[in-house]
Formats: sequence, C-alpha cells, structure tokens
Amino acid sequence: MPYPTLPGRRFEYDIGGGSVYYGNDINDITTILSPELISRLNSENNSATVLFAEMGNAGIVRTVWVFLPEKYVVSGLGMVHKLYRDGAYTGSVTVAGSPDSTNGLDGTWIDAVLPNGAIPPYMMDDDVWRDSIQPCTFSEAIRVLRIRYYASGGSGDLSRIYLYALHIYGVKAAGELPDDILFLDDDTSGDPEFIRDMDWGDRQEGTTIMKRIKLFNSSSTKIAHNLSLSLIDTDLLFSMDEGITWVTGASITSLAPQGTSASIIVKNTIPPPTQMLGPRAPRFEVSIGSWS
Repeated sequence: MPYPTLPGRRFEYDIGGGSVYYGNDINDITTILSPELISRLNSENNSATVLFAEMGNAGIVRTVWVFLPEKYVVSGLGMVHKLYRDGAYTGSVTVAGSPDSTNGLDGTWIDAVLPNGAIPPYMMDDDVWRDSIQPCTFSEAIRVLRIRYYASGGSGDLSRIYLYALHIYGVKAAGELPDDILFLDDDTSGDPEFIRDMDWGDRQEGTTIMKRIKLFNSSSTKIAHNLSLSLIDTDLLFSMDEGITWVTGASITSLAPQGTSASIIVKNTIPPPTQMLGPRAPRFEVSIGSWS
C-alpha cells in the first residue's frame, strides 16, 4: 500500500549545518547533542534512544531545540518517541518555532499549527517515521524549532520519556542562502526544484526504476568548484554518461553562476525475492569544495 505523499524535503542535521540542544522545560536549555546522538536523531531507528528520562511520583519534561542554518518553511515532522506513565502511554508533545531567536530563550515564539490534532504520545512502529508524518506549519518561516515532550505522572507512578528520532520536513525560505546547489527534477517539464524528497513508490521485488535529476548553482555571482557527488546505498546507483557506467560517487569540476549540470540518471533496483521490504531514506549528497 503506498505511503502518504511527503510534505517536503527532509532536513539532514549532520550535513545541513544545524545544531540540536536539549534541556528540561522551555526556559532551561542545557546541553548540545553529540554527533553520535545527532546521527540517531536523523535516523529511522526505534531502538537506540537519543534522550531518555524518568521520574517517580511526578510528571517529567524534556525539551529539544533545533537551530536551523537559515529560515525554513516547515511542513511536517517525522517522529519516533514514546511518553510513558505506569502501564500506559500518556502525555503531550508541544511544538513552537521562532523566526529570530538566537539562543532558544529569547525572540518571538509561534505555536505550531497541527492539522491532525495533538501529536500521539506513542509513535514507535517500524515505519511510523514514514506513514505517520505529522503535518506541522507556522505562520511564517522559522529559524529555531522547539519541541516539548511531557510524560504525565502522579503519586506512586513512574514517568518516562523515550526519544528516538525527529525529522523536519519543509523547504528553505525564499531569499535564504543565495549561494547553494539545488536538485532539479529532470523528469518534469521545466526542470523544477524538488520541493519534497524523491519517492520511488510502492514497489515489488525484482524491479528497476530510473529517474533523472540535474544540479543547479543558484548563485548569481559565484562559481561552485569541485563538487563531490555521493550516493551510498545497496539499491541505488547513478550515471553521468547516459547509463554507460553506474557509480556511487563522482565529481563535477565546476558549475558557473546560474549554471545547470548535465542530466544525471539515478537507478533504483530492488533485488529478487526474498528481501526485507519497507521504507528507507538513502541520501544523495553533494558537497562543494569552494566558491569564487
């Protein structure tokens, strides 16, 4: 059965340039996440915790702040967590964003609009990060995302918070970071920029699909030099010579201002039965050596 349409492009913490902190309540930011925990937060895992906290005889709160490298128009949250109180999963998840906060405490804060209603306290299925992405929007683009996890509690109870993953979906706000490399959809007329991650659809084993992309230098003044392309996944390869050779890595010497690369074919092959099927989220990465 097909998964719902993705609400946007997923922000990648480790290569996207952001940082993540956590603390107790919304006025108590304390600690930056380590690279290892950042990797977990960005993954699809539901076994290794990013944060764990427990409290007896009372409720417990943990808050996460995501500092984005520029303003984003947020459209959804992929979440893996559980909020526990003796014998039941109960609590609340509160989402807010700021367009101008510098430290997670100052600035203007805007409550998120959650069209599906309250975020469930239990989101732990193997594919919950994909089939239950929570629509989430703000009245304007934000620079900092704040999520407050609360596990209710009381006398004689043990309350626990387990956080495994948090994915932010959206697009960069207009006017932010003018010097960038954009991914274009070469299968669509006009080669538009991707506004959501490429979805290969509900697929059978033993099938192959190919799609085309291009890279675009959005800078109006700077040349992008030494672009390094990487796609490391067992089911995906790409070709820069119309399918003569298939690789997991390649390079482009330079892209001129407002320049577009040649067409790049991306091939997805699912091996014959029997395979463990389910959603995955491999990455096509492009790094820039320098700008001039």
